[in-house]
Amino acid sequence: MEVELKCRTLIDLFNQLPARPELAQKDCLEIARVQRAEKLTFGELKNKATGFCAYLTYSRGIRRGDNVAILGRNRVDWDVAFWGTILAGAIPVLIDPERRVEGVKKHLLGTDSRLLVMADDYQDENLRRQLRKISAYHEIGLVDMTVFDTPSVDDIQFATLLARIRAEVKSDDTAVILCTSGTTGEPRGVELTHTNLIANIQGLLEEIHVTSADKLGHITPPHHSFGLTVGKLLPFWIGATNIYTNKYREIDALISQKGITFFVAIPALYTTLARKIESGLCRRKQKSRFVRLADRFFPKLVGRMLAKKLGWRKLRFFVSGAAPLPKWVLDVFWKRGMRLREGYGLTESSPVYGLNDNPDKLSSVGRPLAVMSVKIVNEKGRVLEPGQKGEILLGGPCITKGYYKNEKATEAVIRADEQGVRWLHTGDLGHLDEDGYLYITGRKKYLIVLPGGKNVSPEMLESVLSQAECVDELLVVPAYQRDAAGVDKEVVKAIVRPDWDRIEAEAGLSRRELENQPEAVKDFVWQGINRCQQTNQELAGFEKIQSKNLVKIQIAEFAKTSTGKIKRDTYIETF
Repeated sequence: MEVELKCRTLIDLFNQLPARPELAQKDCLEIARVQRAEKLTFGELKNKATGFCAYLTYSRGIRRGDNVAILGRNRVDWDVAFWGTILAGAIPVLIDPERRVEGVKKHLLGTDSRLLVMADDYQDENLRRQLRKISAYHEIGLVDMTVFDTPSVDDIQFATLLARIRAEVKSDDTAVILCTSGTTGEPRGVELTHTNLIANIQGLLEEIHVTSADKLGHITPPHHSFGLTVGKLLPFWIGATNIYTNKYREIDALISQKGITFFVAIPALYTTLARKIESGLCRRKQKSRFVRLADRFFPKLVGRMLAKKLGWRKLRFFVSGAAPLPKWVLDVFWKRGMRLREGYGLTESSPVYGLNDNPDKLSSVGRPLAVMSVKIVNEKGRVLEPGQKGEILLGGPCITKGYYKNEKATEAVIRADEQGVRWLHTGDLGHLDEDGYLYITGRKKYLIVLPGGKNVSPEMLESVLSQAECVDELLVVPAYQRDAAGVDKEVVKAIVRPDWDRIEAEAGLSRRELENQPEAVKDFVWQGINRCQQTNQELAGFEKIQSKNLVKIQIAEFAKTSTGKIKRDTYIETF
């Protein structure tokens, strides 16, 4: 697929700033984190990133093509370190700050990082001290995030150096390395080129039509592909203000106070918002016949009233990514005229495949961006017709060049067809409809295979059961039961974190008392799941949780990734 790109490299993208003097005093980034509030204008970012570039090249000896690891949470210094590294012609290696020391060490060594830029809010002082020792032992340079002295340099000489680096960096060079882990836990570095990222942003901008007048609000971390492309690069390209928060309980107020026009988050947040909307309306319906009738016959009017009450006058749409979104959540928003666009993609696709904006196609992740291609194949690689389920393959200029120094892993997921087109084998299952809309049905490797050969998609069942009464979060996993003949058979089991507030209200007991009565809690949860299964029209009989004995109560929080996804493998390994 040939695509004409408006920028050749991320350096070219950054260097558009001087041509837009109106942006100099405009806020580029605002951080509204717990215990951290700061802002950075486009002009300040330009000056600080250029200064950090000078520090890297003159004081630390970083050269074009060197790998520079960045370890920290979302903050203005993170952007300075990222863009300063890009301007130096080096490659930012983005590491999840939730990773402990050994995990960070593996990524540093696995990517041949020459320098580690570490934030002072990474974990705690003891772990930061350990990383300093590890870095020194392996002769990896270390600098506290943008705590540096800008060297005195000749302006003409420095400008000449920057121009030479800009000319030497090619569009198909690696722009960033995003650190992930494979199914076996080994560290992998996904190499995304300048073309990969620029093509993806360009395709997104053609799809969502945002400008410098917009304000982006989001909760996505910058080391994650979704957070990098949508949360960082996209607003920078158009000159929009980018507002990040981790104050999840204050999202309503943030959207109102900051005048946010589009908000990007993960399904867990929208599920919480949907429950809040539904419970609030339920209370109002009990008190007002007008609200009951309006929500039944004129739900969009109710949505406008709700948005006005919340102060969401400027909000145009929401975007969800990083994991599947339950259909009932989509229904709550779209029914009332609130555009919640569900997206899909992988780190290896830079990452966005597309976003659905068609209320008649809810549960679909839409058609591909103009820069993406999609097809569905069976196990023999044959392309399937619309409606037939198989593995999802993605193609186009957004597909990664591969995993850093891991040819075997790269060849396992990226293969060229007879025409030489490279296709990413996603490992996701789904189908296309007659209109080209993509529907995701689950992960190939997580399918539960029942004794009769029937397949159950855990993700699909989780989506349905997420609306069950007395359920806060749940995970569907395979379990094994021994039949009368002594043969172990695979069955469907649910691990459930209860909705303690709901159960406390129904039982008339405190959470502490309930935790001492696990069977009573399980009864409440099972009743909610069973009612949900009985009333749902999507589930076949074999897809349902068959008995209360196949429900396990999870008292503690689920272990999650930094993007809020439950670490499924952690719980599958317990069986």
